[in-house]
Amino acid sequence: MKNENIRKEICLLLKSRFKSIIGRWSASIFDVPGHLRDKGVISRKTHKTGMQEVFKAFINDIIKPELKLCDSCLKRLIFNDYLSASNSVDVIRGLMLLRSMLVEIVSENYKNDIEKLKTANNIIIETIANSIICVSDVYKKRDFARLETIMMYGKKMIKVHSLDKLCNLILEAAVIESGSDRASLMLLEKDGYMYIKSSIGIPKRIAQSARVKVGSGIAGTAAKTGEPIIISNGYKMPGNVRRFMRGLKLRSALSIPIMSDNAIQGVLNLGKHKSRHLFDRDDAELLMILASEAGTAISNCKLFQEMHDLYEGSIVSLAAAIDARDHYTHGHSSRVTGIAVSIARNLKLYGEKIDRIKLASMLHDIGKIGIPDHILLKPGRLTEEEFEVIKKHPIYAVNILKHLPRLKEIVPIVYHEHEHYDGTGYVDGLKADAIPIESRIIAVADAYEAMTSNRPYRKAMPKKKAIEEIKRNSGTQFDPLIVRAFLKVVKR
Repeated sequence: MKNENIRKEICLLLKSRFKSIIGRWSASIFDVPGHLRDKGVISRKTHKTGMQEVFKAFINDIIKPELKLCDSCLKRLIFNDYLSASNSVDVIRGLMLLRSMLVEIVSENYKNDIEKLKTANNIIIETIANSIICVSDVYKKRDFARLETIMMYGKKMIKVHSLDKLCNLILEAAVIESGSDRASLMLLEKDGYMYIKSSIGIPKRIAQSARVKVGSGIAGTAAKTGEPIIISNGYKMPGNVRRFMRGLKLRSALSIPIMSDNAIQGVLNLGKHKSRHLFDRDDAELLMILASEAGTAISNCKLFQEMHDLYEGSIVSLAAAIDARDHYTHGHSSRVTGIAVSIARNLKLYGEKIDRIKLASMLHDIGKIGIPDHILLKPGRLTEEEFEVIKKHPIYAVNILKHLPRLKEIVPIVYHEHEHYDGTGYVDGLKADAIPIESRIIAVADAYEAMTSNRPYRKAMPKKKAIEEIKRNSGTQFDPLIVRAFLKVVKR
């Protein structure tokens, strides 16, 4: 079976925390509106017993997914009224609460192993998704296509680490699922106001200037109460709201609070002016599921960004410490990074490649920690024997970086930075495309920055002369493609 070992690890992890997970899950699930509404149907003790059965079956499904024990357990509990919820939406919310908890637990357990973390998260998400499908089939109260849309987007959301991209994805899911013509996603900022982060069908000037205080207006009221607000025929509507609707030519509107751990994250505002179908309570309940997914994803995204900023700050500090060893190279790594990133962007490289280039550029000289001062700081030219010692710094870099799981992707980039395009460089004598493109980019940036900076044995070379030197070594030391991109960058 695929990923058998990690499935066993997950099972052992969940079994070891069985009681704490059930305690936390049950404490959260009784706050779901459907459970509060139907809390008199069965006792909490009975419901908790049912939850334990579901979770045991869930653990078994991780090892043997083909048995679908969780599906069988859910069907039995639903038909025997062991779940205090009157519709599928409430049960699905409960399963999503469980999913959020389990993703958090495996993320903490595998935080130092990105590949295992991705695999573990996918296993948890897929197993819960199967149970959600089962629940929707049993209740027969929701169009499966709508739930499928939310589940599909839920899987995507949890993997996005850019807040801007995440907000666009949430809004896209909401518009597709609800058939809205106009929509906005507002997030709460530290000043107590909510601002539009993503919008569809709203004039740009309004989207950029709008701000709403919690408790004020429709969106602010939804944020304060934590309850959706429906504005349609058949629902009470104050006169000022009617005028607001007419002004925007809206026939129906819906504001959905986005929460995470009972804290408001923002509000999802949806409107219709063409669609015949007006928003109703069924729409509100289904979109609350999407909002629950969105709240968890936004919270995780913010946490990831904070960790990323802290991590990058540590890298910058480490690079500065390396440069500070020699006052002639102060700021060298930072300047190389700026040049390398500019070259990469000129080559239309994006996303993870840019991130790797940033980190590798900042740490490309980390191996020089292992070079003795009398060689590294020598004011004159190096002897052949001394240069052989210098050539070992990529090996020292590997020995340092290989112990840091989050930096393993940049190890080959740093290691091969001194390879030459024609194969005459070091450490392994690689040539042309066998050298990582990130290494080829940093090599040009590093050489240019070094030539145009003062050194103890020479003064800085004029920029024009350094550029000519880069051009002269195109095709031998440097990749011609990288050189062309570099020339465009320095020309700008």
